[in-house]
Amino acid sequence: MSWILLALMTVAAVASIRALPGMALYGLGAVMLYLLPALLFFLPAALVTTELGTTWSGGVYGWCRQAFGEPFGIFASWFGWIQVCTLLPIILAFAADSLAFVINPALAGNGIYTGIVIIGLYWLVTLVALRGVKQLARLSSLFMLAGTLFPALVLVVLGAIWLAQGHPSQAPLTWSALLPDIFGSGSQTLSGHAKTHPGVWHLFTGAIAGIVLILNNFLAYSGIEMNALYASNLPNPQRDMPRAIGLAIGLILLIFIPPTLAIAVVVPADATSLTAGVMQAYSQFFHAFGWDAAIDVMALLLVFGALGGVLIWSAGPAEEMLFVGKAGLLPRWWQVTNPAGMPRHVLLGQAGMVTALASLYFFIPDVSAAFWMLSTLSAQIYLVLYVMMFVAAIRLRRLQPDLPRGYRAPCLHALSVIGMLSSLAAFAIGFVPPRAESMPLSGLAYFGLLAGGLVLAALPPFLFYRWRRPEWEEITPAEAETYSAPLTRPTTPHPSTS
Repeated sequence: MSWILLALMTVAAVASIRALPGMALYGLGAVMLYLLPALLFFLPAALVTTELGTTWSGGVYGWCRQAFGEPFGIFASWFGWIQVCTLLPIILAFAADSLAFVINPALAGNGIYTGIVIIGLYWLVTLVALRGVKQLARLSSLFMLAGTLFPALVLVVLGAIWLAQGHPSQAPLTWSALLPDIFGSGSQTLSGHAKTHPGVWHLFTGAIAGIVLILNNFLAYSGIEMNALYASNLPNPQRDMPRAIGLAIGLILLIFIPPTLAIAVVVPADATSLTAGVMQAYSQFFHAFGWDAAIDVMALLLVFGALGGVLIWSAGPAEEMLFVGKAGLLPRWWQVTNPAGMPRHVLLGQAGMVTALASLYFFIPDVSAAFWMLSTLSAQIYLVLYVMMFVAAIRLRRLQPDLPRGYRAPCLHALSVIGMLSSLAAFAIGFVPPRAESMPLSGLAYFGLLAGGLVLAALPPFLFYRWRRPEWEEITPAEAETYSAPLTRPTTPHPSTS
């Protein structure tokens, strides 16, 4: 695997244009709403992940196992897998809405249609994932180029042409507009987790609104650690992993900021659809330029982009679960692989969970509130993982100071503390409920459901560890150790630990 391919896979896991309409509501102020989380969360996560990924194998499982021991390794893997299972149906809902523009725009938002498309697309993704990592990498990178990078570039070019031809901008393009008015006591803001379907964003009011918006937007950058598991597949991980992360960071920022501004330029904020805002922008541009035939093409490309992200999110945590199972920490059922070496039962179980969650669309006319809760729980789970990752980085720097790092993050302790505090702040703000009319639960009930969900999600890995049996082991302890082993050998010890 080349470092460029790994960079494209990382972009496929992190970047998406499906949530750009929510940020486009704030016009030029969206720049700040992207840059603050990038500096406080994305940059620390990227640099810390690069050090961890070029030094130890096994991804988050391996890092937590090395830092805290086996129970926390299985906990990290389980939480990562559960988070993905709750996230995938919401991502695919965006693909369903985009596909509706090709079939019949009236289908967008139809529960039965959306549920059928989510289930059908995810089982298709599962069949592809079962064919192996090599096939997965090629397809996810191709879909990302065709369905994320290209559509984002088209939006930017269309926006530039629009302004160059003298069309008015629907959003003010002044220096003062860079600071959105979202912190006043009377402010209102729509907020949602950027990895989710835009239709589950909700309204917050008062002084807390701006804080909720910025902290929730941290999750626009989550997933940077997803492909660290594949660092050992690079010809020279120590040299190539920093290159891959650097290229990925640049591409992700280019996908987020300029296309958001292009949407804000052509679609009025009060007419922007959180679900179909991207297609609204394409329609406005193409109608104005007489290129109506291109609308269906862009809709199909957006579907491919969503599939590329889902391919990456499906396989990474599933492979970690396979590692955990073979080490004797999960029942034998979890350890079954196919001829391509992929975790067949884990992927099939994942598909079953996605099917069950997507089936909610068949029975509940308006699932917005339910999926908001689901996406918030998914985000809370993910933020727990990030806190563990940052703490593990500090602990491993102290426990194994002489182990050669393929990349040594500058000021790792400071970066980890900044990232950890940002994650904890976003975690805490997740318990703040939206305005009452957009969430039919009291504040106490909202908190209780989220807290209860976190506890239930956390229990299984510790129960599996407590009840583990010798017959669960498919490999020896020495072989299991290689899943989280250092990629390099220690050098002569030196006194420095920073």
